[in-house]
Amino acid sequence: MRSGGVNMALRSLKEANNEARKRYSTYRLPRLNGIACPDCGTELIDTNPGQVLTSSSPLMVVHCPKCKYQGSRVA
Repeated sequence: MRSGGVNMALRSLKEANNEARKRYSTYRLPRLNGIACPDCGTELIDTNPGQVLTSSSPLMVVHCPKCKYQGSRVA
């Protein structure tokens, strides 16, 4: 289990960072959020899902792919 003071069951920092980068790269992709557009009823998209606006209710930017509505929702 240990070799030269290193726990062989642990990942290296480089491996952990690479795994986190892979997860984060897909997390940031725009995605449908299950909310109807207030203008046309089409499902809204979270424009930047990995980005939360730090207001006094955290917000996320949303848009409509059909009518181009843009707004925000509480995260």
